[in-house]
Amino acid sequence: MIIKNLPKWLGATSMAVFLLASITPSHAESYSNLQSKGYKTGKLSRGASGSLGWFVSNGEKKYFCRMRAARAYIGTTGMVAFTAAGRQISLDREVYEKYAGFDASIPQLSDLKAGKLNKQAVGNCGPAK
Repeated sequence: MIIKNLPKWLGATSMAVFLLASITPSHAESYSNLQSKGYKTGKLSRGASGSLGWFVSNGEKKYFCRMRAARAYIGTTGMVAFTAAGRQISLDREVYEKYAGFDASIPQLSDLKAGKLNKQAVGNCGPAK
């Protein structure tokens, strides 16, 4: 009798575990939400995983926000792209703008390094380790 109903019990148990795990609160925050709470943004650095981003802190809690920007302008003539590993690759800005045009949403590299960010350049923020 128990063996006959074992698949039903396993299914019900796994469903209960899944539901409990899905209702636990997430520790991720959005950058704009952290900014509105008075968190200060640090300079561009690497997190524990090695990805580029910024540490955002209020003195008590610290979050790491990943960089979502794929390209950045350097002054008025230069441009770089970022690989998934966070390496910078120089791009020819004249050629890029010839085919894609000027894009005002692309941030300046100096702003990214200094932590002067727009919301499009920042990805998810999670507790820093």
